[in-house]
Amino acid sequence: MTWRIAAGLVLALLSAGALNWSYFVQHGAASGLPPLTLRKPFRSLATLFGNRRWLVGFFTGIGGWTLYVAALALAPLSLVQASSAGGLGVLVALTGVRSRRERVAVGTAIAGLALLGVSLAGSNETAGHISLGGAALWMVASVGVAALAAGPATNIIARGAGLGIAAGVLYAAGDVGTKAAVAGGFHVAFVPALLACHGLAFVALQLGFQRGTALTTAGLATLWTNALPIAAGMTVFGEPLPAGLLGAARVAAFAAVVAGAALLTRPEAETPDVLEASVPRARDVKTAGGVVAAVAALTCVGGALAAPSALHQMPPVPGFSLIDQGTDGGTVWSGRIPNPFVASDTRLTDLYLPPHYSPTEHYPVLYLLHGFWGAPSSFVVSLKLADVADSLIQSGAARPFIVVMPPGGLPEGSRKERAKSEWVGVWEDFVVRTVVPWTDLHLPAERTPAGRTIAGVSAGGYGAVDIAIRHLGVFAKAESWEGYFTPFRDGPFAHASAATLAAHNPMLLVHEHAAAIRARSLHFFLSTGGSHGAVKRRWTLEFERELKALHISARLWVQPLGEKGFGRHQLPAALTWAEPAMH
Repeated sequence: MTWRIAAGLVLALLSAGALNWSYFVQHGAASGLPPLTLRKPFRSLATLFGNRRWLVGFFTGIGGWTLYVAALALAPLSLVQASSAGGLGVLVALTGVRSRRERVAVGTAIAGLALLGVSLAGSNETAGHISLGGAALWMVASVGVAALAAGPATNIIARGAGLGIAAGVLYAAGDVGTKAAVAGGFHVAFVPALLACHGLAFVALQLGFQRGTALTTAGLATLWTNALPIAAGMTVFGEPLPAGLLGAARVAAFAAVVAGAALLTRPEAETPDVLEASVPRARDVKTAGGVVAAVAALTCVGGALAAPSALHQMPPVPGFSLIDQGTDGGTVWSGRIPNPFVASDTRLTDLYLPPHYSPTEHYPVLYLLHGFWGAPSSFVVSLKLADVADSLIQSGAARPFIVVMPPGGLPEGSRKERAKSEWVGVWEDFVVRTVVPWTDLHLPAERTPAGRTIAGVSAGGYGAVDIAIRHLGVFAKAESWEGYFTPFRDGPFAHASAATLAAHNPMLLVHEHAAAIRARSLHFFLSTGGSHGAVKRRWTLEFERELKALHISARLWVQPLGEKGFGRHQLPAALTWAEPAMH
């Protein structure tokens, strides 16, 4: 387990405790207030916010939700939500355990949490494939289910239960929206939707507090708030299950947690005598059994759908973990390639493997260098590399290929300090003398220059062109995506001599080595959208003209000024140029 996941799970447990305590306090306060009604929303809100005890519970809940958002930024949704299920123990401790069934439920939930801990042994999962469209569809469907539970379904289920279910489904939808909003950057479009879901859930829960017990309303709300995002994490976000027994333990843990949560809910608020008269015992059994069966089925379906992501293939290299999967079966793995030049750097390298990958075949390799400050995840998350590459390969536009995305530049420091890094010095050595030989040794790569392309964005584009020219015979193609072609006097070049700057100046190097570049058949792909920061659009155009004048092969891709989304728009052209289909 990584420190990020561990920290996320700790925050999730703290969040769960705060939220369930706040539910208990809010229920106690709301149940003693005058009737709340949607017909008089402002009067009802004034009644709630005018109660000091209710306010304490409400703001405690806000704090719990803040911890939950922080947990989602660190750990996968399914793991955070399963850990959050432990908050039900807080709710039970506050309301009391009054029956054998509740004791069994608590034991089941605790066993599930312990089993979850076992399943996390050695786990390195990170946020998986982010399907924003799937998250949006999930939220829309959740609103429909909540309306059904709070409306027509209240005629056939216990008092307060329908509103509790509606609150849980809506809170779960808000959690899915929250994960979509903070995963892989910040997607502001989800903010209004997730706030609307949480707002509607708040209304349903407060109305439910006046119609049922804390265990019925808050218990059901917590149950569905916990169960549904677990399924969403494995289906909408593609969070993988570990292989083998650990994967089976994970599914069993989820099932035990939600089953225990289901058993903790009570169908009615009344005393036993009233309960016997108002709700037949058979209905109690059917209701509880139906909830347990539905949640168990949901968990199993989620596990079945997530299993192919984890079992698609064994790790290509020991120690690498699956972090993403493309639309057609390509996979992205993350693990460490030891850096002998910066031994303290423990950052991970990302690998893309094509659909139907086989270790018995040989594939061309594209080496991608990120910009600064930046990381390999910029290609995986922001540019959705796996989806784009899968689509090109499956359509026949590109041949199957491997992508290696190493980390580079200062591993620590402020963003401003890391932004001054360059792919030179130890990082140039890392790419040429470590990453390329490691790839040839551990992956079924084409071990010739014709099988290697080096590319990068911004500072990575500068590094790709500089490295390719300085190490003729290692790569057959070099790509610059909105890069630059004369070194900036900062970072490693801050105090460099004129000779060092000239030795890393592609504008000068192409003139000095023009004949060797033509003889080695080194080809260039140059793309640009607009200027960004100190990097100017015209530099790419000028470098392309220099190459043409020297009779060096170059392809230019230009996005019209004013258009957004340069990275994603040029990516298909960059990939198909690097790895064209063999006809």
